[in-house]
Amino acid sequence: MLENVFSLIIIGMVNQIGINADSGTINGDLTVLEKMLHEFEQAGFSSIEIPVHGLDCIINGKLEYHQVSLVKHILGKYSFSYTVHAPDALNLAAQYYPETHLEALQATIDFASEINAKIVVYHGSWKIGGKGYGESKPTASPHCFNPINSEILINYWEDEIERLEKIASYAKQRGIIIAVENIFRQNAGELTYRIDPRQLATIVSAVDSPFLRICFDFGHAFISAHEEGLSIEHALKAVLPYLAHVHIHDNFGRQFSESSGSSRPIDMIFQGMGDLHLVPGMGSIPYQSLFPIFMPQYQGVLMMEIHPRFKDRYEMAINWAENIRDHT
Repeated sequence: MLENVFSLIIIGMVNQIGINADSGTINGDLTVLEKMLHEFEQAGFSSIEIPVHGLDCIINGKLEYHQVSLVKHILGKYSFSYTVHAPDALNLAAQYYPETHLEALQATIDFASEINAKIVVYHGSWKIGGKGYGESKPTASPHCFNPINSEILINYWEDEIERLEKIASYAKQRGIIIAVENIFRQNAGELTYRIDPRQLATIVSAVDSPFLRICFDFGHAFISAHEEGLSIEHALKAVLPYLAHVHIHDNFGRQFSESSGSSRPIDMIFQGMGDLHLVPGMGSIPYQSLFPIFMPQYQGVLMMEIHPRFKDRYEMAINWAENIRDHT
């Protein structure tokens, strides 16, 4: 069932090499989007991940159809296939105005349908403070992480599973797959299933819908592996039954810390610290050993997330992807 649904949805996108349109760089300016798309075309990318929040297409949880029409006009000038990234801060378990977050994810799905995209990436949900998994007090240090029993995890996130079931049903009506992305810890008080891809796989399995899958972000997983004591290889293997999308970029596995000073990219790059979104091969993620784990059975886009400051290396990135794809 899953294989048939996924194959029908992503037909024509198998192993395309893609690139993200950076939301912060666009910052609502559609002339910047068009300039980016031209650069992507010149470099040779075939698929683009569009950040709906970077385009001002959702305001107060609602789709701005006038803005969407302008975006569609621009995208229609190119022959790319498209995927969509939901707002980074979107959180179905938000403490304040959770209904707006739910509406925004539904609006993101509607946006994807409008531009004929078949994948929507969602960063997953989180809670701040409160009681942890089966604990009588708030969780302690983020470095005291241990894998937990699947039954405990599912019971703790029962309300989240219900929300994701509703979202999967909404996505099914529009022929869209929601791909929940793993992401490294954002703050010390965070309670979430998205840090450990094995836990993410457990939650997605509990939802049990072919329209809710996983986006495996290699850069995020590499940081989590160092910070939380995970094995990136085991994490990747755990998500394989639910893998619909990947994000490929590089870093050195070092999470940013306040003691390191400014979090600006120009200050983090020289230290090799943080989620740098380098061109693959510039960091230390062991892609040569990771690609054989999921290729060639993976049927989706090889979507790179590269910081625009490295745009002069786009062709290098494509050559890297073609080489590792064709020799795996």
